[in-house]
Amino acid sequence: MNDLMELFRHWHAGRSQVQISTALGIDRKTIRRYLAPALAAGLTPAEGGKFEEALWWALITGWFPRRSATRRRGR
Repeated sequence: MNDLMELFRHWHAGRSQVQISTALGIDRKTIRRYLAPALAAGLTPAEGGKFEEALWWALITGWFPRRSATRRRGR
């Protein structure tokens, strides 16, 4: 789940999908798949200024509940 948080942190900072892919070693198609819910919700990079981790955590776990459930079981 932390990898998704980092992906959204980069995106929120205004980095392109190519830059995110290079920085995190994630395929651009995968990045597009994970960004799709944020874009569908009308969110844009750097909207609202500061990256609010608690807010993003709630959004990410809502968009990808299976990822968060898998992560909890793995601990």
